[in-house]
Amino acid sequence: MAATNWKSRAENVLSQFINHDDFDAKSFFLPNDASSSFLHENSSASHDRSSRGCSYGAYDRLLGCYCAESGGAGRVVGNGPCVSVVLAWVKLALGRVMRVYLANPLLLAFVPMFVGVGLGVWIGRRSVSNGGKRGISIGQRFWKWFGGILLTKFISISTNVLYILRPCGFKQSSDSDLFAKERDEKTRIELRSQESNRESGVDLQFVPRHIAVIMDGNRRYGKTNYGNATRGHWDGSKTLIEFTKWCVDEGVEVLTVYAFSTENWDRDPSEVSALMSIFCKYCEELRAEALQRGIRIRVLTTEGERIPMEVQEGIDRMVSQTEHCEKFSMNICLSYGARGEIVNACKRITQDVIDGKINPDQIGEKDLQKKMLTEHCCDPDIIIRTSGEERLSNFLLWQSAYSELFFLKKQWPELVKQDLIEVIRGFAHGRNRRYGK
Repeated sequence: MAATNWKSRAENVLSQFINHDDFDAKSFFLPNDASSSFLHENSSASHDRSSRGCSYGAYDRLLGCYCAESGGAGRVVGNGPCVSVVLAWVKLALGRVMRVYLANPLLLAFVPMFVGVGLGVWIGRRSVSNGGKRGISIGQRFWKWFGGILLTKFISISTNVLYILRPCGFKQSSDSDLFAKERDEKTRIELRSQESNRESGVDLQFVPRHIAVIMDGNRRYGKTNYGNATRGHWDGSKTLIEFTKWCVDEGVEVLTVYAFSTENWDRDPSEVSALMSIFCKYCEELRAEALQRGIRIRVLTTEGERIPMEVQEGIDRMVSQTEHCEKFSMNICLSYGARGEIVNACKRITQDVIDGKINPDQIGEKDLQKKMLTEHCCDPDIIIRTSGEERLSNFLLWQSAYSELFFLKKQWPELVKQDLIEVIRGFAHGRNRRYGK
């Protein structure tokens, strides 16, 4: 009975697909990355056949689902499935399986080995079962020898593949392994097991209160080390959590990081999507670390309407649940541009003038400062940029008027605590901030 119901449902769905009766064929039959051209071509062909009173194509005739060449127009002969849909689905499924296989180094190594073992065992058992009590003939000996060779070669190939890929860090790994549970759990264990303590030796009164960072070089690091730019962003997220711990331990009070600029929206859509996915996942990771260490997190944005809803939900949860934390303050600039921040501040000042809340002749720097996204904290004492680039790139233009700039040659994921210590020591002993005096 269940089989009959399933068959009826399948025939009904297939009929809807063929006749286009309020049915989203693309979302039901095809994977997300299926080519839209396939549906377009089949839709056009179906329309042409329908105009002639026929709703079936050449592939359909192969399994008996076709229109008669003679007899009444539109008369259907046979009741087999529409094979064009089946073939397309099978083709796309096989293509997806092959992409997963070719992108996974472990599958590349172990599948040939298992195939070799299977063939070797099968050939060996075949030769033994055929031998019986009459002994082993020359042909059977050949089969056993051939099976042994197959088994040896497949194991050798698999071992060599693993050996080649080992020093490369599996550079061909796909984006899907970025969020593997094992890797996430390993990262959590590493971050929580690394006990940090104050190592700079700088007196607290000379430690910078506010450090701002332009986290540059993630893409280059990923392409160089993994052959995959997105992997660099993943490692960069891990470095951010560690960097925050270092700042807390060294006595820094505020950390502001440039996570995603308004200009970054112009990057390749696939990279933007990957970045949003990473940030959405690490909202939870940052929230957990922040609650454990007493860190209040704020997200500063000048074009918040462009942030995807699922990311915005993670942000809201992270910000609201860390509101009570007072030990350390962290600002994440996401979809942020300093020029846009200044423009928005001016608009708010203008609105206050229109509403009669402020006299235009009395507007000063402090009034504009109060309209900035960083009005809750002091201006940064230090701005660090990694990757060797030496510019601010539309980051905290108003707030950086008297900031000390440090440009590091390392890519952001390569940073270690010693790099931060050297910056703090350089600020305390090598920089003299006179503020124009």
